[in-house]
Amino acid sequence: MIKADNSLKWRYEVGRYLVPLVLIFLWEVTYWFVGEPAMGSPWQSVADIFNNYVEWMPDVGETLLALFISFLISAILGSILGFFIGLSGFWTRTLSPLIIGLYSIPKVTLYPIFLLIFGLTIHGRIAFSVFHGIFPILIMCMQATRMIPDTYLKVAKVYQLSFFQKARMILIPAIMPQLVAGLRMGFSLCFLGLIIAEMFASSKGMGFRLMHYMSLNRTSSILALILIIIFVAFFCTFLFLIWQERVERKIGKSKAITS
Repeated sequence: MIKADNSLKWRYEVGRYLVPLVLIFLWEVTYWFVGEPAMGSPWQSVADIFNNYVEWMPDVGETLLALFISFLISAILGSILGFFIGLSGFWTRTLSPLIIGLYSIPKVTLYPIFLLIFGLTIHGRIAFSVFHGIFPILIMCMQATRMIPDTYLKVAKVYQLSFFQKARMILIPAIMPQLVAGLRMGFSLCFLGLIIAEMFASSKGMGFRLMHYMSLNRTSSILALILIIIFVAFFCTFLFLIWQERVERKIGKSKAITS
């Protein structure tokens, strides 16, 4: 049984590293068939990163700063609002349809409103990014809070815990796996909203630089920037996945001890 589990785990590890290699190979094969200027090779794109990193550093820094601020706002507001709404059955049933309805709106159609309010500033891009990322965090935190077993609440009542003690010792640990998953989804959507905002109306950022090279038809530079965007997204998502696995493992151990 242990050997089978180890073999399965080894396959997962191999698959994680094999898929990117296969994608790079398919990219190279596509370049052989299509050629320039429609497609650049992987090696040209990587070389373009090293040749232009000094020129791109201000844009990358602008995007990462806006992403950090927007995700921080989304995580704090989404977690707090979702937690307190989820504690109340009345507010959950009242606001849940409205929140899910807002979440389903194609948000790019609302970007002109952000432009009218904030103009071509970093504040507008951050606000648009927050509007993308806050909803999955809020919804998953709200639903996770509503799904907390009544047994946990009865235990808190027996021990006469205060609200802050109950939240710190029982409620927050109980919703952590769903909350981390919501944070991971919220980060991805924050990044998506920010890149869209920079592509539409901005004079800085990776999205702006991407549109600039598209107008010049510099394929290798476009693909190089896409590689940077993919790296940022994959790296941060990988950190969230590690965090989520640790939380789930910790909860599994605690359940095994109590049983």
